[in-house]
This record gives sequence, structure tokens and C-alpha cells, in this order.
Amino acid sequence: MESLTAADIMARSEATLSPEAGVYEAMARLLKSRLTGAPVVDEEGRLLGMLTERDCLKVLVGGALDGLPGGKVADYMTAPAESIRLTASLPDIAHIFLTRSFRKLPVVDADGRVIGQVSRRDVLVPIEAGRDNPRLYGVDSAMHTARGRR
Repeated sequence: MESLTAADIMARSEATLSPEAGVYEAMARLLKSRLTGAPVVDEEGRLLGMLTERDCLKVLVGGALDGLPGGKVADYMTAPAESIRLTASLPDIAHIFLTRSFRKLPVVDADGRVIGQVSRRDVLVPIEAGRDNPRLYGVDSAMHTARGRR
């Protein structure tokens, strides 16, 4: 498991958004796809930012202050967006999720083009699957002791 990388666990088919798309259109797309966020990319697929559920809440606040809310994805996205490379290790990805409030991280190639995303859940799957791996936790680890297996 310690050799798993973003390439092994990422989702490749999730939505991306244009910075010029209307924010309501983007919200509808996130809701319909049951996504918590999506990368915002340029015409070549390079990462510009992220639009998350949290960013979409800014529409309500903006409307409360300025009247009828609206605008483009670019007006609400978080930029720059933090991203990871295909070679990012599972522990490194977990560390980012533990130290930041992100739910997803875009995976980019050497040219900055989005090729997938990794979510917190994507990291949990191999951790749970490897729970009995002695290389991961050790034979006398606290994990095995807590589970009543020595």
C-alpha cells in the first residue's frame, strides 16, 4: 500500500468547469452529478481554480449584500487551486487532507492539465483494505491490539 500513488486511486471521469460558465449552471452541474466540487480549467484543460460547494455559498452572501446574485464561475472559484501530481504518494495525499480543508484534489500532468481527482474517500479505500497488512501497521501494532488480534 505504501507504494500507491494518485494515479492508482484517482477518479478520471469527473466534471470540469469553464471559468466563463454561469455560476448557477455550474451549481446545477455539481448538484446533478452529486459532486462537492470541480476543477475550473482553461481551453487546454489546465487548472485555473476549483469551484466547491463552499464557493457556491458565496452566491447567497453576495446576493444578500448586492441584490440579485449571479456571475461567472471565475467570480466565485478558489484560485489558485492546490493540486497533486500522478506520482503523489498515499501518505502525502492523506497529509494534505489532514492539514487543509479540501475534500478533493485535482491531479495534474506535467503541463498542469487536469487528468483526474482524488477525494478523501479515494484515500480511505486502500487504507481500509490494507488494515491487516503487517507492513503497514506491524504485527504488534496498536491497531491489531485494539482489534483484539495480536
